[in-house]
Amino acid sequence: AAHIYPQLINHFAERNTPILALGGGVIGDLSGFVAATYQRGVPLIHLPTSLLSQVDSSIGGKVAVNHGGVKNIVGSFYQPRLVIADTGCLKTLPEKEFACGMAEIIKSAAIGSSELFRLLETNTQAVKDRSPEVMEDIISQTAAIKAGIVCQDETDRGIRNILNFGHTLGHALESTSSFSQSHGAAVAIGMCFAARLSVRLGLCENETALRLEKLIADFGLPTNPKDIDPDKIIEAMHHDKKVSDGRIRFILLKRPGEALIAENILKPDVLSVLEEMK
Repeated sequence: AAHIYPQLINHFAERNTPILALGGGVIGDLSGFVAATYQRGVPLIHLPTSLLSQVDSSIGGKVAVNHGGVKNIVGSFYQPRLVIADTGCLKTLPEKEFACGMAEIIKSAAIGSSELFRLLETNTQAVKDRSPEVMEDIISQTAAIKAGIVCQDETDRGIRNILNFGHTLGHALESTSSFSQSHGAAVAIGMCFAARLSVRLGLCENETALRLEKLIADFGLPTNPKDIDPDKIIEAMHHDKKVSDGRIRFILLKRPGEALIAENILKPDVLSVLEEMK
Protein backbone atom coordinates (compact mmCIF):
# COMPACT_ATOMS: atom_id res chain seq x y z
CA ALA A 1 0.00 0.00 0.00
CA ALA A 2 2.88 2.36 0.80
CA HIS A 3 4.03 2.05 -2.83
CA ILE A 4 0.58 2.85 -4.24
CA TYR A 5 -0.27 6.01 -2.30
CA PRO A 6 2.54 8.07 -3.94
CA GLN A 7 1.33 6.97 -7.38
CA LEU A 8 -2.18 8.19 -6.61
CA ILE A 9 -0.84 11.49 -5.33
CA ASN A 10 1.52 11.98 -8.29
CA HIS A 11 -1.31 11.30 -10.74
CA PHE A 12 -3.66 13.70 -8.94
CA ALA A 13 -6.23 11.06 -7.99
CA GLU A 14 -9.29 12.73 -6.46
CA ARG A 15 -11.97 11.53 -4.04
CA ASN A 16 -14.20 10.54 -6.96
CA THR A 17 -11.40 8.68 -8.79
CA PRO A 18 -12.32 4.98 -8.75
CA ILE A 19 -9.81 2.27 -8.02
CA LEU A 20 -10.31 -0.82 -10.17
CA ALA A 21 -9.15 -4.09 -8.63
CA LEU A 22 -8.46 -6.39 -11.59
CA GLY A 23 -7.08 -9.70 -10.38
CA GLY A 24 -7.39 -12.21 -7.59
CA GLY A 25 -7.84 -11.95 -3.85
CA VAL A 26 -4.50 -10.32 -3.05
CA ILE A 27 -5.09 -7.59 -5.61
CA GLY A 28 -8.61 -7.11 -4.29
CA ASP A 29 -7.49 -6.87 -0.67
CA LEU A 30 -4.67 -4.46 -1.42
CA SER A 31 -6.76 -2.30 -3.75
CA GLY A 32 -9.62 -2.28 -1.28
CA PHE A 33 -7.38 -1.26 1.60
CA VAL A 34 -5.94 1.58 -0.45
CA ALA A 35 -9.40 2.66 -1.63
CA ALA A 36 -10.68 2.67 1.96
CA THR A 37 -7.82 4.79 3.28
CA TYR A 38 -6.81 7.15 0.44
CA GLN A 39 -8.48 10.52 1.09
CA ARG A 40 -10.70 8.70 3.62
CA GLY A 41 -12.28 6.64 0.87
CA VAL A 42 -12.52 6.59 -2.92
CA PRO A 43 -14.82 4.45 -5.10
CA LEU A 44 -13.82 0.79 -5.40
CA ILE A 45 -14.76 -1.54 -8.26
CA HIS A 46 -13.86 -5.22 -8.07
CA LEU A 47 -13.08 -7.13 -11.27
CA PRO A 48 -12.23 -10.55 -9.78
CA THR A 49 -10.46 -12.96 -12.13
CA SER A 50 -9.98 -16.01 -9.88
CA LEU A 51 -12.72 -18.33 -8.64
CA LEU A 52 -11.77 -17.59 -5.04
CA SER A 53 -12.15 -13.85 -5.50
CA GLN A 54 -15.38 -14.18 -7.50
CA VAL A 55 -17.17 -16.18 -4.80
CA ASP A 56 -15.56 -14.82 -1.66
CA SER A 57 -13.05 -12.00 -1.31
CA SER A 58 -14.75 -9.50 -3.64
CA ILE A 59 -18.01 -9.81 -1.70
CA GLY A 60 -18.64 -8.44 1.76
CA GLY A 61 -16.38 -5.41 2.11
CA LYS A 62 -13.50 -6.88 4.08
CA VAL A 63 -10.21 -5.29 3.01
CA ALA A 64 -7.01 -6.14 4.84
CA VAL A 65 -3.30 -6.79 4.54
CA ASN A 66 -0.92 -9.09 6.41
CA HIS A 67 1.57 -7.63 8.88
CA GLY A 68 4.19 -9.08 11.17
CA GLY A 69 3.48 -12.59 9.95
CA VAL A 70 -0.18 -12.36 10.95
CA LYS A 71 -2.83 -12.72 8.24
CA ASN A 72 -5.31 -9.88 7.65
CA ILE A 73 -4.33 -8.09 10.87
CA VAL A 74 -4.56 -4.55 9.44
CA GLY A 75 -7.71 -3.64 7.56
CA SER A 76 -11.19 -2.21 7.40
CA PHE A 77 -14.71 -2.76 6.12
CA TYR A 78 -15.22 -0.99 2.81
CA GLN A 79 -17.91 -1.94 0.33
CA PRO A 80 -17.25 -1.80 -3.42
CA ARG A 81 -19.53 0.22 -5.66
CA LEU A 82 -19.65 -2.69 -8.10
CA VAL A 83 -18.42 -6.27 -8.55
CA ILE A 84 -18.12 -7.69 -12.07
CA ALA A 85 -17.36 -11.43 -12.14
CA ASP A 86 -16.56 -12.67 -15.65
CA THR A 87 -16.74 -16.47 -15.52
CA GLY A 88 -14.82 -16.57 -18.80
CA CYS A 89 -11.69 -15.82 -16.77
CA LEU A 90 -11.95 -19.27 -15.21
CA LYS A 91 -11.09 -21.02 -18.49
CA THR A 92 -7.40 -20.24 -18.09
CA LEU A 93 -7.24 -20.47 -14.30
CA PRO A 94 -4.57 -22.97 -13.13
CA GLU A 95 -5.96 -26.14 -11.54
CA LYS A 96 -4.51 -25.29 -8.14
CA GLU A 97 -6.18 -21.87 -8.12
CA PHE A 98 -9.48 -23.36 -9.25
CA ALA A 99 -9.34 -25.84 -6.37
CA CYS A 100 -8.71 -22.97 -3.94
CA GLY A 101 -11.92 -21.31 -5.08
CA MET A 102 -13.79 -24.58 -4.74
CA ALA A 103 -12.80 -24.69 -1.06
CA GLU A 104 -14.77 -21.49 -0.44
CA ILE A 105 -17.73 -22.76 -2.48
CA ILE A 106 -17.80 -25.98 -0.45
CA LYS A 107 -17.58 -23.88 2.72
CA SER A 108 -20.57 -21.80 1.69
CA ALA A 109 -22.59 -24.91 0.89
CA ALA A 110 -21.63 -26.52 4.20
CA ILE A 111 -22.81 -23.55 6.27
CA GLY A 112 -25.65 -22.19 4.18
CA SER A 113 -27.24 -24.53 1.65
CA SER A 114 -27.83 -28.26 1.73
CA GLU A 115 -29.12 -27.92 -1.84
CA LEU A 116 -25.82 -26.46 -3.07
CA PHE A 117 -23.92 -29.11 -1.11
CA ARG A 118 -25.90 -31.84 -2.87
CA LEU A 119 -25.46 -30.10 -6.23
CA LEU A 120 -21.68 -30.20 -5.77
CA GLU A 121 -21.81 -33.88 -4.80
CA THR A 122 -23.85 -34.85 -7.86
CA ASN A 123 -22.16 -32.57 -10.42
CA THR A 124 -18.53 -32.89 -9.39
CA GLN A 125 -17.23 -33.72 -12.86
CA ALA A 126 -19.18 -30.94 -14.57
CA VAL A 127 -17.75 -28.47 -12.07
CA LYS A 128 -14.22 -29.80 -12.57
CA ASP A 129 -14.77 -29.47 -16.33
CA ARG A 130 -15.79 -25.83 -15.65
CA SER A 131 -19.09 -26.15 -17.48
CA PRO A 132 -20.20 -22.51 -18.05
CA GLU A 133 -23.81 -23.20 -17.07
CA VAL A 134 -22.90 -25.11 -13.91
CA MET A 135 -20.22 -22.61 -12.88
CA GLU A 136 -22.55 -19.64 -13.33
CA ASP A 137 -25.13 -21.42 -11.16
CA ILE A 138 -22.81 -22.31 -8.29
CA ILE A 139 -21.02 -18.95 -8.34
CA SER A 140 -24.31 -17.05 -8.14
CA GLN A 141 -25.59 -19.34 -5.37
CA THR A 142 -22.36 -18.96 -3.40
CA ALA A 143 -22.34 -15.18 -3.80
CA ALA A 144 -25.98 -15.04 -2.66
CA ILE A 145 -25.21 -17.08 0.47
CA LYS A 146 -22.39 -14.75 1.47
CA ALA A 147 -24.26 -11.56 0.58
CA GLY A 148 -27.28 -12.71 2.59
CA ILE A 149 -25.17 -13.27 5.69
CA VAL A 150 -23.17 -10.04 5.27
CA CYS A 151 -26.39 -8.01 5.01
CA GLN A 152 -27.30 -9.22 8.50
CA ASP A 153 -23.91 -8.43 10.06
CA GLU A 154 -21.67 -6.23 7.93
CA THR A 155 -18.98 -5.61 10.55
CA ASP A 156 -18.51 -9.23 11.62
CA ARG A 157 -19.79 -8.98 15.21
CA GLY A 158 -22.18 -11.92 15.15
CA ILE A 159 -23.70 -14.18 12.51
CA ARG A 160 -21.09 -13.23 9.88
CA ASN A 161 -18.60 -15.29 11.88
CA ILE A 162 -20.32 -18.32 10.33
CA LEU A 163 -18.46 -17.48 7.10
CA ASN A 164 -15.23 -18.35 8.90
CA PHE A 165 -16.00 -22.07 8.90
CA GLY A 166 -12.64 -23.77 8.36
CA HIS A 167 -10.74 -20.52 8.78
CA THR A 168 -9.73 -20.75 12.45
CA LEU A 169 -7.36 -23.63 11.77
CA GLY A 170 -6.92 -22.52 8.16
CA HIS A 171 -5.42 -19.14 9.07
CA ALA A 172 -3.20 -20.80 11.69
CA LEU A 173 -1.87 -23.21 9.07
CA GLU A 174 -1.14 -20.30 6.74
CA SER A 175 0.63 -18.31 9.46
CA THR A 176 2.75 -21.19 10.75
CA SER A 177 3.82 -22.05 7.21
CA SER A 178 4.86 -18.41 6.56
CA PHE A 179 1.98 -18.32 4.07
CA SER A 180 3.48 -21.02 1.84
CA GLN A 181 0.25 -22.97 2.39
CA SER A 182 -2.41 -21.81 -0.07
CA HIS A 183 -5.56 -20.29 1.40
CA GLY A 184 -7.84 -22.83 -0.26
CA ALA A 185 -5.83 -25.82 0.92
CA ALA A 186 -5.62 -24.42 4.45
CA VAL A 187 -9.37 -23.78 4.60
CA ALA A 188 -10.08 -27.26 3.23
CA ILE A 189 -8.05 -28.81 6.05
CA GLY A 190 -9.67 -26.40 8.50
CA MET A 191 -13.14 -27.53 7.45
CA CYS A 192 -12.22 -31.18 7.95
CA PHE A 193 -10.83 -30.30 11.38
CA ALA A 194 -13.99 -28.39 12.32
CA ALA A 195 -16.20 -31.25 11.15
CA ARG A 196 -14.21 -33.81 13.14
CA LEU A 197 -14.31 -31.57 16.19
CA SER A 198 -18.07 -31.27 15.72
CA VAL A 199 -18.38 -35.06 15.67
CA ARG A 200 -16.21 -35.35 18.79
CA LEU A 201 -18.47 -32.88 20.60
CA GLY A 202 -21.61 -34.70 19.50
CA LEU A 203 -22.84 -31.84 17.33
CA CYS A 204 -23.03 -33.70 14.04
CA GLU A 205 -23.09 -37.21 12.64
CA ASN A 206 -19.87 -38.86 11.51
CA GLU A 207 -21.50 -39.37 8.11
CA THR A 208 -21.69 -35.59 7.67
CA ALA A 209 -17.96 -35.23 8.31
CA LEU A 210 -17.21 -38.08 5.89
CA ARG A 211 -19.38 -36.51 3.17
CA LEU A 212 -17.57 -33.21 3.60
CA GLU A 213 -14.14 -34.83 3.49
CA LYS A 214 -15.05 -36.79 0.35
CA LEU A 215 -16.33 -33.68 -1.40
CA ILE A 216 -13.16 -31.80 -0.50
CA ALA A 217 -10.95 -34.67 -1.69
CA ASP A 218 -12.95 -35.02 -4.93
CA PHE A 219 -11.89 -31.50 -5.87
CA GLY A 220 -8.21 -32.26 -5.28
CA LEU A 221 -7.94 -30.49 -1.95
CA PRO A 222 -6.13 -31.86 1.13
CA THR A 223 -8.05 -33.16 4.12
CA ASN A 224 -5.16 -33.54 6.58
CA PRO A 225 -2.26 -31.24 7.51
CA LYS A 226 1.37 -32.28 7.13
CA ASP A 227 4.16 -31.84 9.68
CA ILE A 228 2.25 -29.70 12.16
CA ASP A 229 3.13 -28.81 15.74
CA PRO A 230 -0.25 -28.75 17.56
CA ASP A 231 1.02 -26.36 20.26
CA LYS A 232 2.23 -23.85 17.65
CA ILE A 233 -1.06 -24.19 15.82
CA ILE A 234 -3.03 -23.35 18.97
CA GLU A 235 -0.72 -20.39 19.65
CA ALA A 236 -1.37 -19.11 16.13
CA MET A 237 -5.10 -19.55 16.65
CA HIS A 238 -4.94 -17.09 19.55
CA HIS A 239 -3.86 -14.38 17.07
CA ASP A 240 -7.02 -14.94 15.06
CA LYS A 241 -9.33 -11.92 14.78
CA LYS A 242 -12.22 -14.09 15.99
CA VAL A 243 -10.63 -14.49 19.45
CA SER A 244 -12.83 -12.88 22.13
CA ASP A 245 -11.68 -12.42 25.74
CA GLY A 246 -8.83 -14.82 25.04
CA ARG A 247 -11.21 -17.54 23.87
CA ILE A 248 -10.80 -19.09 20.43
CA ARG A 249 -14.04 -19.01 18.49
CA PHE A 250 -14.77 -22.04 16.32
CA ILE A 251 -17.40 -22.43 13.64
CA LEU A 252 -18.73 -25.97 13.90
CA LEU A 253 -21.05 -28.05 11.74
CA LYS A 254 -24.43 -29.54 12.58
CA ARG A 255 -25.38 -30.83 9.14
CA PRO A 256 -24.84 -29.77 5.51
CA GLY A 257 -26.25 -26.26 5.28
CA GLU A 258 -26.23 -25.53 9.00
CA ALA A 259 -23.38 -24.38 11.25
CA LEU A 260 -23.01 -22.74 14.65
CA ILE A 261 -20.59 -20.50 16.53
CA ALA A 262 -18.86 -22.05 19.56
CA GLU A 263 -16.45 -20.46 22.05
CA ASN A 264 -16.16 -22.71 25.08
CA ILE A 265 -14.15 -25.45 23.39
CA LEU A 266 -11.67 -27.20 25.64
CA LYS A 267 -8.01 -27.31 24.59
CA PRO A 268 -7.78 -31.12 25.09
CA ASP A 269 -10.54 -31.61 22.50
CA VAL A 270 -8.73 -29.38 20.01
CA LEU A 271 -5.41 -31.13 20.62
CA SER A 272 -7.00 -34.54 20.32
CA VAL A 273 -8.44 -33.79 16.89
CA LEU A 274 -5.17 -32.19 15.72
CA GLU A 275 -3.23 -35.26 16.85
CA GLU A 276 -5.74 -37.49 15.08
CA MET A 277 -5.19 -35.57 11.84
CA LYS A 278 -1.37 -35.59 11.94
